Amino acid sequence: MTTAEEVFLYYPNIIGYIRVLFMLISFYFSKISWQLSVISYLFAFIGDVVDGHVARAFNQCSTYGGVLDMVTDRVSTCGLLVILSTIYPSYLFHFLCLISLDIFSHWFHVMSVTGHHKSKETLKHRNALLQWYYSIYPLFGYCCVGTELFYILLYVLNFYDNNILHQLCYYICLPACILKQIVNIVQWASAAHAIASIDAESANTKTQ
Repeated sequence: MTTAEEVFLYYPNIIGYIRVLFMLISFYFSKISWQLSVISYLFAFIGDVVDGHVARAFNQCSTYGGVLDMVTDRVSTCGLLVILSTIYPSYLFHFLCLISLDIFSHWFHVMSVTGHHKSKETLKHRNALLQWYYSIYPLFGYCCVGTELFYILLYVLNFYDNNILHQLCYYICLPACILKQIVNIVQWASAAHAIASIDAESANTKTQ
């Protein structure tokens, strides 16, 4: 019989704890050593790619691991956006909007589904854009990785102005970030409608 303590120590969950550690190290050194901060953040980001493969390889997929992974993703991104808002204070409102949209979109989406939030079964009645986004892995990867790299490069360019990095940031990664925000808006609206539909169905059942 598997215990809760054993679930805590699943290999992908241990990777998740290491991700949190690297994330905090990145935040701590963001104003002290930009190189160490970036390296730590990238290690945390790489862990996000590895943990899912490890979970499937060792048959250790778990709801706890899924929650740990998602929350770490959101906190990492939001923390980086907070750091960027201190570096580019004139864009504070823009960064706060990105944080708000990220939290609203993902939290509504997770609360609106009963299964895995990326599965075909979960998304079959949702907006077509969401179905394409989650089913076309290169598109999904480009948006997610491109968005994170856009934020990371914005941070790096404040300390190390390089023409190649500048072009990569604004010509390759910025379009991914814009597309990701469009998906977030659609995802939020779709999830909100799904939750409200459940409430309406429940209310109608009570009145019968």
